[in-house]
Amino acid sequence: MSVATPALPSTADKKAGGKSVRHYASLVLRYALLVGIGIVMLTPFILAAIGSFKTNAEIIAWPPKFFPETWLAGNWVEVWNTDLGEGGTFPRWLFNTAFLSVSVAVLQVIGCSMAAYAFARLKFPGRDATLAFMLGTMMIPGAVTMIPAFVLMSKLNLLNTYWSLLLPGIVSAGSIFMLTQYFKSIPRDLEESAFIDGASQFQIYKDVILPLARPALLTVFILQFQGMWNSFLTPLLYLDAPRMWVLNVALSVFQQQYQADWNLILVGAMFNAIPVLILFFVFSRYYIQGVAYAGVKG
Repeated sequence: MSVATPALPSTADKKAGGKSVRHYASLVLRYALLVGIGIVMLTPFILAAIGSFKTNAEIIAWPPKFFPETWLAGNWVEVWNTDLGEGGTFPRWLFNTAFLSVSVAVLQVIGCSMAAYAFARLKFPGRDATLAFMLGTMMIPGAVTMIPAFVLMSKLNLLNTYWSLLLPGIVSAGSIFMLTQYFKSIPRDLEESAFIDGASQFQIYKDVILPLARPALLTVFILQFQGMWNSFLTPLLYLDAPRMWVLNVALSVFQQQYQADWNLILVGAMFNAIPVLILFFVFSRYYIQGVAYAGVKG
């Protein structure tokens, strides 16, 4: 009775096994690096969040302690109930910021997508020259147009109103360019099929292009929402009344009023940072996908 001798692994098997090991080692190293970068980036936010539950003495104490002895949720209640007069309260400021951010983002999605569809699909005289001129406006510093824009809003009696920030935020050259590049990557066969079925140009834009461009539209929404949420100089110029302030303007005044109470200032910073972080983490997949398509296709 002969006994079968087990076959020795071939050179190809050894290479395959070695490649597999190197592959997994590379993945582990890559994810470890990403986790490390994430921890470094989130460390200031984590420290600020924990500091918002400390007493002011614990924040300035040396040597510092990572966790407070007693978690003070009253800091958040005190900041929420802050009233600087003339309707200047945190709930009002939070509403102003959220309303303006959502409104500007929605207007940008609608206005920029319509302009981008015209540049990407329609043929009209001067299309390329108009697109090039529009992109050229991106090189003009904002400080150059700040005073003329303020004078225009003053002449229109729009100061201390939401319109002073909503009207200039209907479109932006950067969003139009990004959506134009994305729309060019969509196959024309889909539009031709819809046109054969009797769809109008607007129906093709609404029922064919927009559903397929959801990642790019969400990217524009996130970028514009974040830009308006973090805006400081323009709201500072246009909105004088305390009841019309946005969070960034209100926090600068709040910091002057409570410059010695670092725990309260950290609470105000958390009110400003948390909504944007939640929005980004919820829609991060669409954001990355939209940026990738807009940067590569076209």
